[in-house]
Parts: sequence; C-alpha cells; structure tokens
Amino acid sequence: MGEQVRVGLIGVGSIGSHFTGKLRDEGYPLTVYDLDAAKVTQAVERGAVGAASPAEVTAQADVILLSLPGSPQVEAVMSGAEGVLAALRPGQLVVDTGTTRVSTELLYHRLCAEQGAGYIDSPITWRQHGLLLMVGGPEALYEQARPVLECISYQVRRVGEIGQGQALKYVNQLLQAGQLAVACEAIEFARAAGLDPKLPQEYLGFAIPDVIYGDTFEGTGQLALHYKDLGYVLEHAHELRASVPLTSMIHEVFKAVAVDGDASWFQPGIVTYWRRLNSGGSDAPEA
Repeated sequence: MGEQVRVGLIGVGSIGSHFTGKLRDEGYPLTVYDLDAAKVTQAVERGAVGAASPAEVTAQADVILLSLPGSPQVEAVMSGAEGVLAALRPGQLVVDTGTTRVSTELLYHRLCAEQGAGYIDSPITWRQHGLLLMVGGPEALYEQARPVLECISYQVRRVGEIGQGQALKYVNQLLQAGQLAVACEAIEFARAAGLDPKLPQEYLGFAIPDVIYGDTFEGTGQLALHYKDLGYVLEHAHELRASVPLTSMIHEVFKAVAVDGDASWFQPGIVTYWRRLNSGGSDAPEA
C-alpha cells in the first residue's frame, strides 16, 4: 500500500512533521506544502517532495491530509485560488486531521462529493502510545483512508458520520480542560490552606501533572489552540441546544490566561489564573 498510494500533506508543523516521519518510514510517496518554506525544506530532507501550493499537492496525491490549526485555515486551503478544490479529481480523498468546526466539515464533504471526491474528518489527540484518530464519514471513505491513518497513528476508529469525529474531539477537549481546571483549583486551594500542594498528587494519588507546580509553561501555543477548540465546543453546543455551563466558565479561564499570561504557553499555564485570584487572600479569616 505504501508504494501504491500517493499522499499529500498540507501543513508541516509539529503534527505534520510527525506525519512526515511516519509516512516516509513506511515508504509512502509524499508531497508537502506549508506557508513556512523552512518546514517544507525539512520535510524534503526526509524524502518528501515540496509543492508550491495546495493545488500542486492535490495534483500529485491520491489521499490529501490537512494538518491545520482550524476552520479559517481549512477554508483558505480548500477554497483558495490555488486550493485543493481547484485541482481535485474524482476518486481522491481529503482527510482533515485538525480540530475544525463541524459546519466546515459538512461543507467540504458536500463540495468534494460534487466533484466526485471524498472528504472525512479525522481529528487527533495524543496519548501515551502516540496519536489516536477519531474518524467521521462514510464507511467506504474510512476504509479508503484507513491504511494511511493506521500508518500515522497507533489507534484509529470510525466513530460516526461526517462531523462526528470533530464532535468526539470536542468531548476530548472538554474533558481535558475540565480535569485540568479542577486540578489547578484544588492545588491552589491546598496551598492557600497551608498544606503541601503536592499532597493531592503524592499522598491522595490523583493524576496531577508535575508542571502545574512550577512556573514555566513555555510550549507551542497549545493554550491558544485549546481556547479555540473550546470556542468550537460552545458553538456546536449552541447549535445542538446542549447545556455546557462548566465548559463556558473554563473557556473564560483560558481566555483570561491567554490575555493576562501568554497565549503561547501550554495548557497547565491556566494555574496562574488561580494564583492571581489567591495572591491577595492568603490570610485566614478570624474565628
């Protein structure tokens, strides 16, 4: 399969670079495009072929993977003057591996189908053993994509129709953000109470990331991306008329830290929200 299916990759950031390594290790012919020419050069050094536009990637591929930050970027890549749709042929398949609005996936599934091609959503999340993929789309398109998706991940499953891969990714983001926020609040409460804040982790046995106890949160912008993802959760919840009050509050926490802290931090940086709130209230009330 690796010698037969030509793969295109649009977006060669941290995740796209991971895809590049996995695909080239398995011998897939790979054509890549990114706005950052240096990232394309790095992929070429690993055996990929560089392209000058998304349309050029599409012309050289059977399966096109999108590894992009969100809906605006997917829309630009798909519908631009030199976008995917401008070069798409019948029988090709586009796979969106980013976290995107469900409405975006529905739109491009329809537009690709009108050109005789396929489009599915397959957002990712990291786990201890690697990438886990959640696929939304028709069974036939899933089977067409499965060999490539199995190459770049340790686990892949079709979870429903188009857009439902994104819906499960929203559940993932909601749970991760909620668990992290509760952990931050509990640790800073313990600190305010005069306790060793590591007791919940070391004695009570809760799975709390070590980084929450520190002061360094430099990363690659996951806080900003997670804030964006929670916004998609709230939009979709509104469309579904589903109530997510806790997620609404946590979304505000992420926003406050992105503004008052640093949007380029990774997610545990939200602990600074509680540190700021508690900075002037360390004195216990009189009995």
